[in-house]
Amino acid sequence: MISKNFLLLIPLIVFVSCSDKPKVEAIKLATGSVESTVTTINSGTVEAQSQAELAFGTVGRISKIYMGLGSKVKSGAIIAELENADLKAIYDETQKELVRAEELYKNGLVSIANLDSAKRAREVARLNYEKTVMSAPFQGMITAMDLKVGEFYQSATAVGKKPAVQIIDLKKRIIKGEIDEVDLQKVSIGFGARIKIPALKNHVFKAQVTKVVPFVSTAKDQDRTSQIELEIIEAKDEAGNDLLIPVGASADVEIISETKNVVKILPTSVMIGTGKTRSLYKIIKGKLAKSEVKLGLGNYERMEVLEGIKEGELVARPLNGIEMVEGMKVEAKEITWP
Repeated sequence: MISKNFLLLIPLIVFVSCSDKPKVEAIKLATGSVESTVTTINSGTVEAQSQAELAFGTVGRISKIYMGLGSKVKSGAIIAELENADLKAIYDETQKELVRAEELYKNGLVSIANLDSAKRAREVARLNYEKTVMSAPFQGMITAMDLKVGEFYQSATAVGKKPAVQIIDLKKRIIKGEIDEVDLQKVSIGFGARIKIPALKNHVFKAQVTKVVPFVSTAKDQDRTSQIELEIIEAKDEAGNDLLIPVGASADVEIISETKNVVKILPTSVMIGTGKTRSLYKIIKGKLAKSEVKLGLGNYERMEVLEGIKEGELVARPLNGIEMVEGMKVEAKEITWP
């Protein structure tokens, strides 16, 4: 005779057994777009299209500094000057002498040799004066400033000496990086890309490949790489405001090498193995059934499915790192994706 206590335990045992089933997400085949991507072997580097280290053309005491660190300057703007009142006076005088010589030559009062001599004197005076003036070679921003009024300026050619002034342009930033040699034939000029800048809270920018160097470097024994360059198409923050991307920042590069639209897709995370033929686990009557699928285009996020699964079939994606095996009973929660 079965006791009443035993009968009371039966529902509890069934409940515990059901709750112990591993939980998985159940995903159906979807239709969407898929990309094949190429990434750089290491983080790329943000660079300016134009960057220059500025210095005076002679030695002397610094008399005036017109710009500071972070100042935006126009092309030709004077940044700093050495003491040069004497050279400026000489230059101004040679300018006047040249004007007089030109007038006298027109009236036939001096020879062409006299006019040429006045031109040479004016040119020498101009060069001597301009050596004491530091000007911006292009429109940009000052990113380094190592000048102080009253200090004696010496040549910046010493090894290891920092530049007196550095300026970068304010144009669209470029990214330089390296791709693996096996990816060289997958990337061409004009390909689109996504750039993620860790220094800007991993903000993603659209970019375009502008240079692919068809040469494989063997500088590193283990890595054979080719250099690429990309230009950031638009640099705006989340609010749509123009954003100045810092030069020297690291950049995660993802180049879109091929795209397909309106194809059957599944998350890459449900796949087991590598290559174009992989395995996955279908959910059939609450149990896992291992099945082989043939894949097309894809990346780390999603894959194009060519064969091996039908519309409406459920595929398992494990939760909490559970190891799935053939025939395992699971508790499935169907989710909508992508």
